Amino acid sequence: MRSRSARAHVGAFAALIGAVLLGGCSAAGAITGEPPVRESARPAPSIAPAPAASPTPTTPDAQGELRAIAATLEVIDERVAIPPYRRADFGDGWVDVDRNGCSTRQDILQRDLEGEALAADECTVLTGTLRVEPYTGATLEFAHDRIGGDSQAVQIDHIISLSAAHRGGAWAWSYEERVVFANDPATLLAVDGPTNSAKGDRGPGDWMPEDPGFWCEYAGRYTQIAHDYALAVASEDKRMLVDVLEACG
Repeated sequence: MRSRSARAHVGAFAALIGAVLLGGCSAAGAITGEPPVRESARPAPSIAPAPAASPTPTTPDAQGELRAIAATLEVIDERVAIPPYRRADFGDGWVDVDRNGCSTRQDILQRDLEGEALAADECTVLTGTLRVEPYTGATLEFAHDRIGGDSQAVQIDHIISLSAAHRGGAWAWSYEERVVFANDPATLLAVDGPTNSAKGDRGPGDWMPEDPGFWCEYAGRYTQIAHDYALAVASEDKRMLVDVLEACG
């Protein structure tokens, strides 16, 4: 059963989607299973934007709290019959859950890139700089396909992959709750495309960022998301999270 804090976390964002549904905006298609309205046909914003990603605590007290949380994360019960994972169960790609006229991908690009230039729709990011790519530490220059670049050179990563979330308990959620998770800015990062592809759906027990300077941040974010959404994790992932956070002091 989910904790009260987890229900509150999901409930607040789900309420946002509910308001979108009542307003008939572009996210409605994602929740009902119909194709979402594209950004070129975006409605006028009428509700508050989705919450931005919360920074991972870096103070000693906060790090200690994260270590304690990691130690208490539930481990996936391999005896439970879990239905097969399907990407479609988490919605039809990126949607506009906050009614600001932009899909979640564009929201995250605008949040994480610097000096971004937007298309005429005031939403689509055409160029920008990922000053410190979190997984490699490199600086990446982004250019959209439509101006001769490669849009997939910068991808939006689910820190906890959707398939890992599915195995950790999302299989029992409602469709609406899964769409919430898939589009929650607190669970997402703009990252190097090839690195994200190499990561795939692997958890910390099998994959950690190339840049060790981001390990503490990554383990902290992974732990916080699992806690906030009351997700169980694989045993090897829990061991790695605990070990990394212990080493972070």
